[in-house]
Amino acid sequence: MADDARRASWTMAGIDTAVELDGGVLVGDDGSACAGQALQYAAAEAARRGAELHVVRAWSIPTAVRPENAPFGTTPSIVEMQEATLAETRRRAEKAAADHPEVTVHAHTVFGRADRALTAAAAKADVLVVGSKGRSKLGSLLLGSTAATAIREAPIPVVVVR
Repeated sequence: MADDARRASWTMAGIDTAVELDGGVLVGDDGSACAGQALQYAAAEAARRGAELHVVRAWSIPTAVRPENAPFGTTPSIVEMQEATLAETRRRAEKAAADHPEVTVHAHTVFGRADRALTAAAAKADVLVVGSKGRSKLGSLLLGSTAATAIREAPIPVVVVR
């Protein structure tokens, strides 16, 4: 199935495969501690700029947040996974922006790869903030793959938070 057809079928099912922004500070969140630091930085940056904060969490079935009320041994629907992932992203975003009540916070989830989701969303953002490392088991890397892709491919300035 072509990418456009796949995107259309997921969108019809209520699963977001892209996010379009109109300016603001964009930050990637994968639920890791490093991403939490990037969220803090991005919230402060949005406050400095007087801009909106857009938190994007790309997810797939293995990386989705499991709904709290899902019975043990069952597999939640993909819509339930997206809702649980969005709720967790929203919680983390609001926590990071708590010291900056003037900042409008938007939480987004995108089904797909983080590097692709962030570079696509960056097309209309003002700045992209990413953590230096994510959830990968390759913790010894100085720079994670999503951060490396953002530096190479994002059409806007990129801040990498260590």
